[in-house]
Amino acid sequence: MIDQHTPAPLKPGAVIGIIAPAGQIRDQNEFNTGIRLLTEMGFEPRFPRELWPGTGYLADTDANRAEEFNRMWADTEISALLALRGGYGCLRMAGMIDLEQVRKQPKMLIGFSDITVLHIFFSQQTSLISLHGPTLCSLAKSNKDTLERFYQCLSGNWRVPLQLKGVEILRGDEETRGRLIGGNLSTLLTLLGTPFEPDFQGRILFVEDVGEPLYRIDRMLTQLWLAGKLQKLAGIIIGDFSYNYDMETNERIHLHETIWSRVLQLTADTQIPVWGGFPVGHGPENMTLPHGAESVMDSRNRSLYFL
Repeated sequence: MIDQHTPAPLKPGAVIGIIAPAGQIRDQNEFNTGIRLLTEMGFEPRFPRELWPGTGYLADTDANRAEEFNRMWADTEISALLALRGGYGCLRMAGMIDLEQVRKQPKMLIGFSDITVLHIFFSQQTSLISLHGPTLCSLAKSNKDTLERFYQCLSGNWRVPLQLKGVEILRGDEETRGRLIGGNLSTLLTLLGTPFEPDFQGRILFVEDVGEPLYRIDRMLTQLWLAGKLQKLAGIIIGDFSYNYDMETNERIHLHETIWSRVLQLTADTQIPVWGGFPVGHGPENMTLPHGAESVMDSRNRSLYFL
């Protein structure tokens, strides 16, 4: 087994560097709320005085976003890097990241959505355990449980199991073990056939998405199966796929049950455990997960724990 690198827990007063590897600020109030919440948690957020200039749908040029990442990672005063938000852009700058610096000085990397690219890239190239969790701007709409889990993980307690009564056990009645990988489904699909493609063998895959109609989700899942990826997995965890958060409850239930059925249909000839309704996604409930960590799906107790 490849040795896994675990970043040190954050202590009170630790500096968290805010990076923008993807999109620009869309809501200044969300930014301000995120900064306030980090401060109330006892951390010191550090970000550019002039924020980010924006260039189209990106926070800055590829070179500048990569330079910001490398500079903050190398800064010994900064203990963790938290993404401003998702959007798009990580795929364009990931190859410019100084991986030797990452290996030499492990830190916490936190974010989700487009940050999936960086989580998978780091897991593959450095075996770094990173945190798939809220971005700075999504903290503003996170619920209490999400914020508590976020703080718990930043403080180094990410091994605390997630016991989730609301999770649907769609297949499996025992334990399965594997390294936890995944994130945003559409972002994950963009990595297939690239140097950043993840290793699916024996992994526990978790997926979520937002703004994607059902037929596109079906197409992406089908592609993963036809590409021979789903068959290699030790387990599948399905998060939130709400098309938008104004959906009626019945419509949301139908969407998710159809996705669950499609995953079960695709994997019908396997014994791969499948869970649905896991609290990870773009909504207010987005529980922080240790991406790349050895994990156990315990279907009997509806719990996910980390080794």
